[in-house]
Amino acid sequence: MERRLAAVLIADVVGYSRLSQINEEETRRRFGADLKEIFEPLIEANQGRLIKTMGDGILAEFGSVVRALASALAIQEAEAERNAGLAPDRRLEFRIGINLGDVIVEDDDIHGTGVNIAARLQVLAPPGGIVLSGTAYDHVAQTPGVHFQNLGTKVLKNIADPVRAYAAVRDAGAENVAARSPVLGSIAVRRGWAVPAGILVLVLCAVGYWWAGSSPQTAEPAGNVAVAATSAEPSLVVLPFDNIGDDKDQAYLADGMTEDLTTELARIPGLLVASRNAAFTYKGQPTRPAEIARDLGVIYILEGSVRRVGDDMRINAQLIDARSGGHLWAERFDGSWAEVFALQDDVLANVSSALKLRLVPTAQAMEQAGGTDDSAAYDLYLQGQDRARGEQPKDFADAAALFRRALAVDPDFGRAAAELAFVYWNAWNVPEREMALRLSNEEMLPEIYRLLADAERHPSAAFYQLTAELLTQARDSEGAIRAAESAIAIDPSDPYTYHALSMALSFAGRPVDAERFLVAASRLEPAPSDWRRYLFGLAYFGQGRLDDARAILLDIDDETGEYWSRLLRLPLLIAATAELGHAGETDRYKQMMQATLSSKSEATPSLLLAQGFYPYRQSADRERVMAGLRKAGVPELPFDIDDRLGDRLTGAEIRELLFGHTIRGVTSDGQIYERETGHDGQALVRIGSHPEEVVTTAIDGDAVCVWSYIWGDMCGAVLRNPDGAPETFDEYELVFPYSRRAFSVVEEASGDTLTAAPG
Repeated sequence: MERRLAAVLIADVVGYSRLSQINEEETRRRFGADLKEIFEPLIEANQGRLIKTMGDGILAEFGSVVRALASALAIQEAEAERNAGLAPDRRLEFRIGINLGDVIVEDDDIHGTGVNIAARLQVLAPPGGIVLSGTAYDHVAQTPGVHFQNLGTKVLKNIADPVRAYAAVRDAGAENVAARSPVLGSIAVRRGWAVPAGILVLVLCAVGYWWAGSSPQTAEPAGNVAVAATSAEPSLVVLPFDNIGDDKDQAYLADGMTEDLTTELARIPGLLVASRNAAFTYKGQPTRPAEIARDLGVIYILEGSVRRVGDDMRINAQLIDARSGGHLWAERFDGSWAEVFALQDDVLANVSSALKLRLVPTAQAMEQAGGTDDSAAYDLYLQGQDRARGEQPKDFADAAALFRRALAVDPDFGRAAAELAFVYWNAWNVPEREMALRLSNEEMLPEIYRLLADAERHPSAAFYQLTAELLTQARDSEGAIRAAESAIAIDPSDPYTYHALSMALSFAGRPVDAERFLVAASRLEPAPSDWRRYLFGLAYFGQGRLDDARAILLDIDDETGEYWSRLLRLPLLIAATAELGHAGETDRYKQMMQATLSSKSEATPSLLLAQGFYPYRQSADRERVMAGLRKAGVPELPFDIDDRLGDRLTGAEIRELLFGHTIRGVTSDGQIYERETGHDGQALVRIGSHPEEVVTTAIDGDAVCVWSYIWGDMCGAVLRNPDGAPETFDEYELVFPYSRRAFSVVEEASGDTLTAAPG
């Protein structure tokens, strides 16, 4: 029995049975014509071999993925031309799947897993589309004129291991460049920005976050979520490089070198690279290969030093096999600072060669990932990254200034724009940081959006990661999933992006997948964080694993834990505890929630508050949390007004009252309030002297949930006021967890879509 590696192409007619029922003889004739006039000549022209037809399917074999993809693109273009002008019931449209894998050869036929994967992938393609496996994509990722969309890791029928999948489309022109992602656009449209429509098309480096698609693992619910057992897969950590120059203020150069080498090495297909944060726990410590390998679950260690004197640059690096402690490779690289990217390329090429893995060139990867080829801009960017890791308000101001200087040198430096947006995001709602940046709370989110619009022109992992977080808050979990997947495709070594993806998956109703990506994050960075514990609790709760959820949420320290982790875990903890029958403990957790809230705001625990915390896509997921909170005795509404629940409007009544109408009233602190809501849910809001803004409105159960680019996400209830009157504008009351607004309906809205200038 002969076996060989082959590029396998399988094509199948869309809706063949339906077409045959309409006219079987004509359908079969046209299939034969397409086979003879399109498939056979184009397969032969690309040095392929037509193996056989299978009913309405076609199996072909190629010696390279490049040839298979070229054939598939030409076939789909020829079919599109042939179908032009035909009625839908007369078109033959094909789906195509391509895989690179091992096949069994028997006479003139081939079969085996390599063929089966191609067959399963073609089912994922749209009519007229092409889907490749990750192994095939890795060989054509840089094909000129072709865009690839990362479809994520797919579980295929009768295939043991999950498979990375990518859709391929021919470049349709300037309007479909990688920067034109609808991810940010789905937020921007809500704010009245004009964003061209289109599919998400990415020209990314060959990557693999395949370990996240392996069989789901279960982290220990007591909080030890590390996955640190060394595996057989090639794995590596880049330890913090030492700064051995005379100028100790240039330590940021060594840190930046470490971070960039981590990111670039993570692009190599088949190599797992521990995160920067995991590596930096060993900064300043002697190298203990066996201990590091055990802690981080890696096989190889890259360490080194950087020295810069004026414009002269020297990099020393060595690669260690942690299993034996022996050196696989060591080298010194000399050059000028202007050649820093070439020096990094030399280090990467040598590491790749030593590990015998495929390498994506750094210069090309930097350009595709929103980088720069200007060494001066890069130097300022590294300094900004160094400052951004600080916690003091001045650190945020210094980082912002450095990123802006980097953008002044290179306005197309997308990574700098995205990191600057992250500085503002991490300062939002933190008064002392906002003061240092000289922006008010109301100005912060508009500035973030402006920066993201710049970053989108040359998107980076940071751009997609922040976009994913914003989309989750804006109740667009599916868009957030796409954005986070794009970030992982660019930088598979950042565990925070896996966190963002996990959160979006939980709210999209996919808690098992959410857990898998948390396990992947734990593989990159074994040390657990409070935020990861919260996300594990969210995923466990969604799966109905209430004991596991309760255990890991209790592992977050209520005194020293990060604020949002402490707060967001409490409604889940209360609900899980009540459902498990521990009624005596729920009162203590409710008191903890009140104390946590009181440290930042005047809000009180309520189901309405929790509904804003958890933007579930499906009402059944939301109701599981609400049922537990009700069992624990948490009130439905804030401000001790549950005695007015009989006056509460249903979701349908809220929609009829608000959508397509203008309301006017007064807030609880005496400011004039006006809201004009279109039939599509977009609303123009004016409150006192605050800037006019557009918010997105959604009905979630019996609540109205809004996304404001100034205030963020929150849910409210609408109550009738039996004593109200039109002339006093108080027939109804809109109750949010933090505020109350009396209003009456005054007129029909002027249109379906409302816009306002940002900020």
